[in-house]
Amino acid sequence: MYSIRNRLNYTIIASMIVLLSLAALFLYVRISGHVEDVFDTALFDKASALISLTELDEEGLEFDFAEKDVMFEFESGDAPQYYQVWDTDGELLIRSPSLELRELPIIGTVTGQHQFADLRLPDGRAGRLIEITFMPRVETDDDEDDAGARKRVEIPPAQPITLVYARERETLDATLFATGITIFGAIIAVLLLSALLIRRLVDSGLAPLSSLARQVGEIDESNLAARLTHEGARSIEIAPIANQLNHLLERLQSAFEREKRFSANVAHELRTPLSELKTLAEVGRMLPADDTQIGAFFNDVGEISGQMEKVVITLLELARSEAGLLRSDPEDIELSSYCDEIWQHAVNGGGKGKSLVKTIPAGLVINTDREKLGMILSNLFINAISYSPENAEIQLAAEIRNERIVLEVKNESTDLKPEDIVHMKDRFWRKHKTHAGSGHSGLGLTLVDALARILQLEVSLQLDSRQVFRVRISGLQAALHQPG
Repeated sequence: MYSIRNRLNYTIIASMIVLLSLAALFLYVRISGHVEDVFDTALFDKASALISLTELDEEGLEFDFAEKDVMFEFESGDAPQYYQVWDTDGELLIRSPSLELRELPIIGTVTGQHQFADLRLPDGRAGRLIEITFMPRVETDDDEDDAGARKRVEIPPAQPITLVYARERETLDATLFATGITIFGAIIAVLLLSALLIRRLVDSGLAPLSSLARQVGEIDESNLAARLTHEGARSIEIAPIANQLNHLLERLQSAFEREKRFSANVAHELRTPLSELKTLAEVGRMLPADDTQIGAFFNDVGEISGQMEKVVITLLELARSEAGLLRSDPEDIELSSYCDEIWQHAVNGGGKGKSLVKTIPAGLVINTDREKLGMILSNLFINAISYSPENAEIQLAAEIRNERIVLEVKNESTDLKPEDIVHMKDRFWRKHKTHAGSGHSGLGLTLVDALARILQLEVSLQLDSRQVFRVRISGLQAALHQPG
C-alpha cells in the first residue's frame, strides 16, 4: 500500500527540483557566459589601447605605453597587470615592469586574430590573457635637411608582432561565484517554500477524500441508512465517487432488508407446516387403531412434507442460481409438444376445468435448456391455474420477432391490481398472506426470473385494463434446422 498524499508530495517536489535545477543551470550558464564576455571585451579593449600606442618609424618600433609614469597598472605592486611583446621570430621586444625577468606564455595566433586563455599569473593569482598578432601602425612624417629641403625618411618594413596582455580574473570568479550562489540559493529557497505550500495544498485538495473515507469508515451493518455528505462546494472528482457509494449503500440496505424479510418469511413458511406436523403427531398418538384414520393421517403428513420439500427445493435452486452454480445446457426442443407435456404435469396437481389454448407455429423448434425451461413453464402454468377463475382458459402464444421467439402466457385475474406487478418477483410475495393449504410459497415468479437470467431471457409482467395478467418471455432462440 502507498499514500496518495505522500506520492503527490514527492512527485510534485521532485519534478520541481528537476525543472528548477535545469532552469538554474540554464540561467547560470547564460549569465556567466555574458559576464565572461564582458570581461573578455574589457581585455580586448585594453589590448586594443596598447596596440594603438604602438607605432613604427625610422627609429623602429615605439611603445608609448611603456613610458614611465603612463600606465601605473603595469608597475610592480599589490595587483599588477602584465604585457609582453614578441616579434615574428619569437624574440622579446618589451615586457611590463611587473614581469621583471618572468615570462608570459605565448599561444600562437594568426595575424589579425586574437585568442583568450586562462593562466596562472607570475604572482600566483588566477588570471586571464588575450593574445593578438597585429601589424604596427607606421609613422610616415618627412624630415627637413640642413638646407630646409624636405627629404623622405626611410622606414623599415613592418613585420607582425604579438602582444599578450594578462590580468587577474579573481574579480570575474567572485562575480561568477556570487551569481551562482544567488541563483541556486534562490532556487533552494523557492523549493523549500514550494514544499511547504505544496504540502498544504495537497492536504487541502485531499481533504474531501479524507472526509469521505472517514464517513465510510463510520458506516457498518447497523447504520446502512446513513448517506455520505459533502460540506461546501462539491468536487467534480469526488462527487461521482460519493454518489456511487450512496447508491451502493442503498443497494446494501435494500439487500439487508430483503435478507431480513427472507429469513422471517422462511421461518414463517416452515413454521406453519412444522406446527401442523406437530399437531398431527399429537393427534396420531390419540388415534384408535383405525386403518381409515391412519391412512388419512399419513396422507396429511405426506402433503405437508411435500409442501416443505417444494419450498426447500425452490430455495436451493434460487441459492444455486445466485451463486452462479447453474449452467445452461441447450438442446433442440419441439415447443408445442413440450408445452403440452408441462401442462399435463401442472394440471394434474389440481386444475380441473382449466384448459390450455395454444397459438404456436406448427413444428417450431427452439434451442434452450430443457430442464430450466420446464421449471419456468411449470411455475407459470401452476400460477395461472391457481389464480384464474373457474373454467378459465390459459392462453399460450409463441411469436417470432427479430429472429427471436417471444413466449407469452396470459390468464384472467381475479383480484390483482397494477401496483401489485412490481412486487410479484419478490421472494415470498403473495397477494394474500394467508393461503393455508394452497401449496404456494410466493417463490414461483422469483424462481422464473432467476432461471430466465441464466438462459439469457427477459421476463416482463403486465396487467391490462381487462384484468388479464400476462407473462412475456423474450429472447428464446430458434433451432438452426427447423423440420420440414
